[in-house]
Amino acid sequence: MGDGSNYHSQAGRRAARLSAAFPGLGQLSNGELFKGMMLITLFSFSTALFFLLLLSPALHIGALMVVLLAMVPPVIWGIAIYDAYRVAVEQRKRDAKRYNVQIMTTLRGHDLNNDSFEEITMTKNLSRLGACLILSRQLHKDSTVSLEFEGQEKVSGRVVWARQTGNSQEHLVGMELLAPLKQFA
Repeated sequence: MGDGSNYHSQAGRRAARLSAAFPGLGQLSNGELFKGMMLITLFSFSTALFFLLLLSPALHIGALMVVLLAMVPPVIWGIAIYDAYRVAVEQRKRDAKRYNVQIMTTLRGHDLNNDSFEEITMTKNLSRLGACLILSRQLHKDSTVSLEFEGQEKVSGRVVWARQTGNSQEHLVGMELLAPLKQFA
């Protein structure tokens, strides 16, 4: 699943890009609905107020007030970008916390020779968003597989990395789960 910093920051960069497009969108993508809606409302209101006061000939406001009102939207925007990034990285770190558990897992997919297979194996460790498995066959990086944990929860996964252990019959495979495991929610 990666060494950590780059893997976690990918989620942060995505949320920050959304908030850079419009303040509050990153918070909405992080699941923070109230905070996202408040940022959207504050940014929209402060921007509209600034242009309304600036373009209204009937209202005479001082230069200091114009400068202060002009600073509010960019400050809200910057705070939204930083907050969306920080929260997304924290959420990804929490969701990627590894547990050293051995769970019987049925894996279905295509191996290095493009032959379809079904293998019953054990996890080496598991998180809400990933798994490390010990397999008897090699798999392509980025290939999609189906995982079933102890006959209960079925999810799809993507091979992120694969390497051989000291035993030529065993391969360690790192999986990114395409849907979070419910038992870790």
